[in-house]
Amino acid sequence: MRALSLLMLLPGLALAQTGLIVQPATPPRGVTLPPTSAALVDEATALSVNPAGLRFVGPPQLFYLHERNLVHDQLGDGVYLGTTLGGLGAGFSMEWMRGHGLPDYRKTSFGLALGSRRLSLGVGYHNLSSRDASLDRLYGIDLGLTVRPTRFLSVAAVVKDVNAPVEGPYTLPRSYSLAVGVRPFGERVTLGADYLAAEGAWDEGRLTYTVQAAIVPGFGLGAGLSHGLGGDRTVALQLAATLDSSHFGLTYAGGGAQGGGSDHVVAVRISGQKYPPLNLGGGSVAMLDLDDELSARGGTLSLLGFSEPDPYLRLTRWMHEATKDPRLEGVVLKVSGLPGVDWGKAEELRQAVLRMRAAGKKVLAVLYSVGDLEYFVGSAADEVYALPSSSLLINGLSAHVTTLGGTMEKLGVTWDVARVGEYKTAPEQLTRRDMSPAQRETIEAYLDTQVAHDVAVVTKARRITPERLREAWSAGILTATQARDLGLMDGVLLPEELEDKLKKLVPGASYDPTYSPRDERELRWTGRRRIAVVQVLGTIAGGKSRKPPLGGEAIAGAETVVLALERAQRDPKVAAIVLRVDSGGGDVLASELMYRAVLEAKKHKPVIASMGDVAASGGYYAAVGAHEIWASPTTLTGSIGVFYYKPALRGLLGDKLGVNQETISRAPMADVLGIWQPWTEAEQKAVQAWVDSAYDDFITQVSVERKLDKAKVDAIARGRVWAGTAAKERGLVDNMGGLMDAVEAARKRAGVPAREELDLVMEGDARGLFSSMGGEPGVDGSALPELNLGPVLEPALPPGVQALVREAGLDAPWLLEPGLKAVHPYTLRIR
Repeated sequence: MRALSLLMLLPGLALAQTGLIVQPATPPRGVTLPPTSAALVDEATALSVNPAGLRFVGPPQLFYLHERNLVHDQLGDGVYLGTTLGGLGAGFSMEWMRGHGLPDYRKTSFGLALGSRRLSLGVGYHNLSSRDASLDRLYGIDLGLTVRPTRFLSVAAVVKDVNAPVEGPYTLPRSYSLAVGVRPFGERVTLGADYLAAEGAWDEGRLTYTVQAAIVPGFGLGAGLSHGLGGDRTVALQLAATLDSSHFGLTYAGGGAQGGGSDHVVAVRISGQKYPPLNLGGGSVAMLDLDDELSARGGTLSLLGFSEPDPYLRLTRWMHEATKDPRLEGVVLKVSGLPGVDWGKAEELRQAVLRMRAAGKKVLAVLYSVGDLEYFVGSAADEVYALPSSSLLINGLSAHVTTLGGTMEKLGVTWDVARVGEYKTAPEQLTRRDMSPAQRETIEAYLDTQVAHDVAVVTKARRITPERLREAWSAGILTATQARDLGLMDGVLLPEELEDKLKKLVPGASYDPTYSPRDERELRWTGRRRIAVVQVLGTIAGGKSRKPPLGGEAIAGAETVVLALERAQRDPKVAAIVLRVDSGGGDVLASELMYRAVLEAKKHKPVIASMGDVAASGGYYAAVGAHEIWASPTTLTGSIGVFYYKPALRGLLGDKLGVNQETISRAPMADVLGIWQPWTEAEQKAVQAWVDSAYDDFITQVSVERKLDKAKVDAIARGRVWAGTAAKERGLVDNMGGLMDAVEAARKRAGVPAREELDLVMEGDARGLFSSMGGEPGVDGSALPELNLGPVLEPALPPGVQALVREAGLDAPWLLEPGLKAVHPYTLRIR
């Protein structure tokens, strides 16, 4: 017993993992790990070395280790569990130690860690179980700290057995570890050094050196060297090799100590998260179902107000990350209805497919039920196929505008309108029986631009003549065989033939139904810098951004957008900001607030505007303050103008339904916004002056930010809508390109090297129904909800009537709200 007591009094260097080879199985010694360091460990086994490492574990992991130490004739087994949820890591382990001349015991440990990827604090608790009653009462508490300030440096400090427990003849002395890890060549090679000593025995400490190298994905080597600094200069050496598959790993570590004897450790990993596997095949092929990816996934959580990423932006980020993933060699693109996509976003999707191909990925498109828009996207693939029963409405483009002026006359409703510019035609859908010459001119010009772009792109991609494409249009509805014969696709595909087509297109690759970019364990010590994509999606209004739970127009709330810009400009990890605008405008005040927030943000960081399908009126106003503006060739752009309108319901409610309303006022303009009777001449002049002032402010800001003469801005404004190419010719837009082009422009303006990887983070997500219970203006109500045929009532209408409501612009919740409007003049769909 005296000899055992002396062993208990020795410095317990339980942190020197390679050094454990020379230490007998005295408590609290656990199983020796393969070569590692307190600054490097970030898996479930961190509980044995540095509990702060539990913060970096990620999804659940299970490790089993078996050690046979021939130096001291001892055996050890250990089971380790760990996981991270948010900023909290947790771990549990049980280790069984048996040794010659020493008591058998079990060491049970629990640990928690809290922090970020840069800083983690951890605490561990361990107790011992043995037939020896004194040993059975021993327990210790460990504290750990890991700091990872950069991608290349990790520093750790650990205090083991803080409580320095004493039970009978057994003592667990307090010990300390200081460790540093460096990655001089990126994540491929990691070096670590640990200094370990027991309290009061600083000159009897021990140094351990660790090297870890990722030779190829899925195969790594490690080495550890440990030696004493005091009287005990014993040297221990450990070498290790690891083979990894996605969810399973195997490590063998062999070592020995000076003076003879060897130590063998076998470690088995099972993990919920994928590790980079040893790749013996030809890469992966993924299925990308565009309809599925473009569908909202929020469900009940979205209703309750939880943030839901915009499906289109989520898809765009997926394609961007997949393009850079060396594991991916091919994509099967399933193309159908493309919900929520118009021609601007279709051009971006097409460019994303072309970038995949330029990166060496093969793309095979399978067409289901498609029209010209969907075919426009699918034609960018290497090979295009349709199923025998596919519906192919590739029959040319047309535009529809629905006007309700005649309906209003029959109802006895008149509309008072104050606007600037003959092209600010938004009110005309309610006041005219047909299109005005100005509206017709704008639509004709835009349609011509879109048709020309569609013909040029498709004929180039398919290597056919424009005449052949127009021949296809004249057929009306194509069969798959007709489309193949006309050169619009490469063949008619049976489902059972897909595998053979893929083998020919991507030899050696295998289909991975679970593929996702960046789904493997992150090896970086710190996160990447970011490009923040701040979303302005839908009708611009006050308050918070939200998506109606039952469908309808999304709301881009000024409060949400402004706060997102402020967060991005303050976040040191954000290198630049991209303002993503896909909005036809809305409330003038809300648009002005967004514009001012952009001006403030660009004082601190580069701000690049990216326009989707539409960036018109208030949407353009929000974007005009950016350093650069990017648009697709057919993005609906401009519509610089302001209007105000209101109904006069006396003819309907009074003359036809017998409703009476009397007004008692104490000022001549007290009822200027009333909806009972039309404006007087004085009221019309007052409102027009209000509109004129707002319009002058609008064109003044455009003149300043675009560095254009104010008279020139007025000439191209006045409510006129331009296609992206025409807007660029007139100075309203800087460059042609989509979201990813804007991201690259933001990277360059921020001075981020091309070799540095950046994350895309989406800011300003819309929330659900109950997120706006506070009653923010412009979000959860309209001035006359009983007349609002918007998102609440529309689902109750028959599908055909729903479409009419949308085309007439009556689904907008802001329609009858007070306040000036800066809105795209009509709901325009080119199909």
